[in-house]
Amino acid sequence: MIDPELLRKDFNDVAKRIRTRNRPYQQLDDFAKVDQEWRTLVSQIQALNTKRNALSAQITQLIKTNPKQAEQLKNDVVKIKHELEDLTKNETVVHQRWYETLCAIPNIPDPDVPIGADENDNVELRKVNKPKQLTFKPLPHWELAEKLEIADFVRGVKIGGSRHTVFVGDGARLMRALRDFTLDMHRKAGYLELLPPILINADVLYGTGHLPKSREDMFELTNGQFLSPTEEVPLVGAYANEKLDEKTLPLKLTSSTVSFRSEAGTAGKDMRGVIRQHQFYNTEMVIYCLPKDSEKQLELMTAECEAVLKALKLPYRVIALCTGDMGSAAVKTYDVEVWFPCNNKYREISSCSNCREYQARGSHIKYLNTKTKQADFVHTLNGTGTSLNRLWIAVVENYQTKSGTINIPLALQKYMDGQKVIRKPKH
Repeated sequence: MIDPELLRKDFNDVAKRIRTRNRPYQQLDDFAKVDQEWRTLVSQIQALNTKRNALSAQITQLIKTNPKQAEQLKNDVVKIKHELEDLTKNETVVHQRWYETLCAIPNIPDPDVPIGADENDNVELRKVNKPKQLTFKPLPHWELAEKLEIADFVRGVKIGGSRHTVFVGDGARLMRALRDFTLDMHRKAGYLELLPPILINADVLYGTGHLPKSREDMFELTNGQFLSPTEEVPLVGAYANEKLDEKTLPLKLTSSTVSFRSEAGTAGKDMRGVIRQHQFYNTEMVIYCLPKDSEKQLELMTAECEAVLKALKLPYRVIALCTGDMGSAAVKTYDVEVWFPCNNKYREISSCSNCREYQARGSHIKYLNTKTKQADFVHTLNGTGTSLNRLWIAVVENYQTKSGTINIPLALQKYMDGQKVIRKPKH
């Protein structure tokens, strides 16, 4: 969450910068009102507690010298007690509203982030590996998958409904190979591998900034827990309410497991294939670092994402997201987009964001600053090492051949027992 003191000290400037995200963010104005209401209640409670304590001290002195006056003061203390009970109940309700409103306010974009309305205003930084000039018309991944029997869309719907797929045979092996390959790369780059739960407590989602904003995009269970919407959430939640040793920073984590999203608001969009699935696979990276290092770590994290695509010899580009296209927790984001021959365009496969102290504040993650001897918030960064669903598509489409087979990238062959080509199985 954002530091409430920033809003109190310089509301107009902070609100102006946040609204460059191209939304009105009514919660900014709502916060100013509820913050005043909550602080007034806190002041009233403090004043009554001070008065009650003073009366209690008087009563102690008067019990022996003036019992009658002491009894009168006891009645006043009882009245104050009832007032405090009512005020405290009200303060609890207002504070929850204050907290929900604060959590709904996004982070402040960095000054060097391009100001823009949407993805059309993002800025291309570089392109790497030119797309191959194919001598045949490339097939979309869903047609290739059906022809080669490496994904079954019918059985996916039978089992889980729309936006579900069963990866089959070499298709499943390719997904597993991509998972192991990306994890190995990140581990060799100094990331500690975790395998966290996919059931997430609500407080973890509040801490990372996914609640209350993204509730409709998540699958909520009857016990109040949620299915993980992205690997970033458990990797940040793992260190919630902890004070990290400064010597251990930067702490780099990676994980690869399944995530879930309802894809609310995307009806009819990317319905074919495995781009937008309710259940999908990512290899994620999260970094905890000192505040002075987070800009540098963002560049290193983005380079790590690029290293995956370079190793697979896939064409890609890197873009700087504009204010209107960034996630709410980020102050700055680079997207890595891979080439999809079927669409004849680049599509996002990785997103690396610097969240500064936003998630650490919400999750209460600090470190002991050895110079100031104070506990300060760490900075957190998150990056999709790659979306494995989309990486699977990129390999299938970019490595397809005119004869309808798929060449397996050299970097993946050892993960598939030396297999070099995916062909239709013989029955």
